[in-house]
Amino acid sequence: MRKFILLFALAVPAAAFAQETVDEGLSFSARATVEVDAKLAKGLHLTAHEEFRRYFDSEDVMRSYSGIGLEYKVTSFLKVGAEYEFIERCKFDSEAKANEWTPRHRGQFFATGTLQAGDWQFGLKETFRMTGRTDDVNLYQSPKTALALKSKLSVKYRGWGKTIPYVALEMRNALNDASYSATYNPSAEKNKDRYTDEVFLGYRHAYADRYRVQAGVTVKFSKAHELDFYLIGDHYNKKEIDTNREGSDSWKEHGLVLKSITWHTGNQISAGIAYKWSF
Repeated sequence: MRKFILLFALAVPAAAFAQETVDEGLSFSARATVEVDAKLAKGLHLTAHEEFRRYFDSEDVMRSYSGIGLEYKVTSFLKVGAEYEFIERCKFDSEAKANEWTPRHRGQFFATGTLQAGDWQFGLKETFRMTGRTDDVNLYQSPKTALALKSKLSVKYRGWGKTIPYVALEMRNALNDASYSATYNPSAEKNKDRYTDEVFLGYRHAYADRYRVQAGVTVKFSKAHELDFYLIGDHYNKKEIDTNREGSDSWKEHGLVLKSITWHTGNQISAGIAYKWSF
């Protein structure tokens, strides 16, 4: 029997702990967004948006995002803001053979820095995100509120008048996934025998769970109206933990049972259109 310690800790690469990997291949989605930007005072803006996403070849069927926020331009090159989003997530329930809707609440804070160099504009946006679930959650598998940090680097070309092409790179980091220490037994045939001496360490595992590249073009019809057409390529790496709710599993009379740890990887291509009205 080979023994090693599974320790999910901050700033350690996720793949180093993978016991099983599932390649979910390539999937596709489409997005449509409407956004309103209202100037309240010099440098201060109220924003609101509604976004709809349709997924294909995925367990997710569709999602809607309704958001409202405030943005403040601190200097010519720095903007900060906060936003609340109400999310409706629709997944297909294979057992019930029906779609299941689950609401979530999200708050996020961001800071955006920009640098103008001739017709080129460079931007870096850092976003701290908190997403709260409203469904029943096994807290030994995932936290009730997920924390994430997104870093987005963008480049825009403003030399073509009202037509502005751009490209952006983004990395998202999960900050508080469930963490375990356990003895792994690779020769065990059943999930219940693969891990022994399980210890739940809390929500200490941080790792990059998504990489994104986005390319698009923004067309400004006037100062008030613009359309954005874009394509997004995502590579994701999601961890799934299967465990009992402590003391409730028939495999053990008492204590925690760590059954499996699986990494789901895959790629997704999304096409989108967004309309923005500013006043």
